[in-house]
Amino acid sequence: MRLGPLPKAGRLIGIALLLAGAAYSRQNAAQSYLREADPKSAYASGPSDGLAAVNAFAAELTINPQFIISRRDADAARASLVRRPLNASLLSFYGLRAASVGKAGLANAVMASADTASRRDAFSQLWMIEQKSGADDVKGAVSHYNALLSVHPAMQATLLPVLVSAVAYPEVRDAIRPYLNPEVRWGWSGPFLDLASQRLEVDQYRDLVEPIASRLSGDEYAASNARIIYRMLQSGLAGDAWKLFSLVAPDVDVAAFRAFAPNVANLDPKWLPLSWTLGQSDDISASVSGDGTIDVTVAPTARGLIASRDVAVTSSSTYLLEHRSINEPGSPLASLRWSAHCIAQNDPQLIVDRFVPATANSKLAQLSVEVPENCNLARVELSALGDEGQFSSMIKITDLAFAKTN
Repeated sequence: MRLGPLPKAGRLIGIALLLAGAAYSRQNAAQSYLREADPKSAYASGPSDGLAAVNAFAAELTINPQFIISRRDADAARASLVRRPLNASLLSFYGLRAASVGKAGLANAVMASADTASRRDAFSQLWMIEQKSGADDVKGAVSHYNALLSVHPAMQATLLPVLVSAVAYPEVRDAIRPYLNPEVRWGWSGPFLDLASQRLEVDQYRDLVEPIASRLSGDEYAASNARIIYRMLQSGLAGDAWKLFSLVAPDVDVAAFRAFAPNVANLDPKWLPLSWTLGQSDDISASVSGDGTIDVTVAPTARGLIASRDVAVTSSSTYLLEHRSINEPGSPLASLRWSAHCIAQNDPQLIVDRFVPATANSKLAQLSVEVPENCNLARVELSALGDEGQFSSMIKITDLAFAKTN
């Protein structure tokens, strides 16, 4: 299986196209060297200067992806190698020239030397990715991806999708895991997992991260963790989803989080929309007290959300939704409304939508929710319609429950 971004090619055009596609600017091409401001002028004033030739080549590449290194350019690089024999940029530049004139053996040897000299050179790392990929050396290819992505983060937008697509193969998952480490200062694991959690099949992602889940509990992974657990619940893999949740959130009480009534665990916004969302607007505001009561203020004639949460459900089952609303003494009566939608892979599908009469103050309100077939995740929302008077309604929502009855 290929891990390289391009098919094999004996000419410079292959790598040139990738570099141009990655918006590999002159600053990224030789950032640690001089002559960044005007590399073409620098090379014109010093035609025997190989470093200037490298910079000029990178600048030209952004304009013309089919640009081929000339013999004069290569001679300048070779001459400069006498003074700088371990300069990876000069070596890779000379190697690209060798490839463009069909000297594959020389190109491979020079590129290997550039890789040995320094893994900070982008040209040689791209070349080595192609070589390792062509030889089915998965671990080797991934190691060069790591070098390239760590030193040149601007190329992540182009290269990360290549890596993510390759994770469909178990051997690639095995090779990538060692690099998914938050302790690596210049790591790329956060952006990689963010993209992977969107694109991979849920079983592929689960297999990738389960063996290393304990080191993926930091806030930088919260979005990808929440997203994949959400997708697993949507797919009906509730057991696997909550197992992964316990691994990536070791400090969270899973039972408390899964409880329907709001509490400290399931109010944490990092797990949205699996945690509670509370209405916060000029017209309707909601907050939760220590005992799980939702305190609500509804402006006159206001209409909008009080609270919402997505919960795992069992398809083709009946659930009972309960709450008790208590109006503050002398407060106008606002109307409350419950709705439930099935959150399928496509658009949400309405299950039930019903007003709770304002006259039901202090009584336990109950609503039956018939979950349809192939529905594994439901969005439960409580909204309000304010009184038509001049004063805001003050309401306490207590005894919240959502439980399966059959």
